[in-house]
Amino acid sequence: MSTAPDNDPESLLTVVPPEQIPVPAPVPEEVTHVGVTLRSKVGVKLAILMFLHHFSVGAWIVTLSSYINANAGDAGLAIFAAGFVGKVYSAGPLGGMISPFITGFLADHYFSTERLMVLLNIGAATALYGAINADSQSTFYLAALAYHVCFIPSYALATSMTLHHLKQPERDFPVIRACSTSGWVVAGFFVGWFWPWMTGDSIEATSIPMKIAMVGQLLTAAFCLVLPHTPPTNRQPAGQGGGFSLAATADLLKHPRFMFLLALAVLAHAPPQFYYSYLNVYLNTWIDMTDTAAKMALGQVVEVCCMIFLPALLLRISVKTSILIGLAIWTLRLCILSASASPEMWGRTGWIYFVILVHGFAFTLVSISLQLDVDRCAGRKRRATAQGLLAMSMSGFGSFIGAEISGEAGARWLPAELEQATSAGWHSFWLLPAILMGGVFIITALFLPQDKKQ
Repeated sequence: MSTAPDNDPESLLTVVPPEQIPVPAPVPEEVTHVGVTLRSKVGVKLAILMFLHHFSVGAWIVTLSSYINANAGDAGLAIFAAGFVGKVYSAGPLGGMISPFITGFLADHYFSTERLMVLLNIGAATALYGAINADSQSTFYLAALAYHVCFIPSYALATSMTLHHLKQPERDFPVIRACSTSGWVVAGFFVGWFWPWMTGDSIEATSIPMKIAMVGQLLTAAFCLVLPHTPPTNRQPAGQGGGFSLAATADLLKHPRFMFLLALAVLAHAPPQFYYSYLNVYLNTWIDMTDTAAKMALGQVVEVCCMIFLPALLLRISVKTSILIGLAIWTLRLCILSASASPEMWGRTGWIYFVILVHGFAFTLVSISLQLDVDRCAGRKRRATAQGLLAMSMSGFGSFIGAEISGEAGARWLPAELEQATSAGWHSFWLLPAILMGGVFIITALFLPQDKKQ
């Protein structure tokens, strides 16, 4: 993708002197693309874009389980059944299975990235409006599915746009990605602490977080209009046919390391769905924690710090080692949650805070390392497609499998109204993903090739 001038000298392309070109031929973009720094005008815009994306989703997705529990069985609107918490979180993965690849392909070949994101964020806001006014479980599920069909590819495109415009993506991307996590943190504090402080009432079990997110999506759509123009990378000149190269995409899928990274993304993102789907309602109903959404956001505070230091860490350890450390932390956290189901657990509250705080290490070392390694495998011209495939693997297939398993586990071991759950039920529920994540650790240790940094 070529970067249009945006009143920022660093966004200009390097001009190759004519005498250095032996024949009249286009200079490869890998040579001409210079990129921008974090302190440039474009760099600031990309940071704001990342912040807005995760503020919107963080405002409502964390507390969704509490909203469902408040309207399940005979409670509230009485429209949700047992196990629906896990089922509704599968809507996100379903939306992530196809849409990121399709929109990544469109951004690579046909449409500018920023224009696609405008449409996708408007679609996400419309879907949230449908969820707010849903009067049945099926209607709510379809609205949630529509939201993720729009949000997940928009975030994948934001990632590819950021990687494209940065001068040194391996060094600078984690810092800008930390702005995304900061949006999540601010949303958690706003919903969990600021709103109750202002009004005196908790809104975690209400539809207000969805309304906040809807406004956030509209603001994101408006901001996309001022983003740097990012045209398709592989659009062919007139008279040379369409921009799609099946052979080029097939070559990407034939890359052994790239394919293993996609498979690992599926496996590593299934067990965490138990955590993402049920932790909020677990802390509210079983641990009796107050201001839960805000306290859960403390994990993202640590995540921001981890992302800032990740580039320096990857200079000293391999990507494989980074991923293995992250998987080990995930396994430990899930084991602790299983043990915390017992009210007699020594120091239970302290261990819960430990589980929340080390989330940043677990997420960054696995997910962000995968994004950076996939970017190295793909190259600039297939970046949006590669990140779309990774999003399809992480937020699509992997998360869908995890959401389905967590939904089945919730229906088997937990009642529709989770206030009536038992210690044995929660223990079994959290133990299952711990075992699964331990298996992923072993597979990664045995089969992921070492990268050249080791």
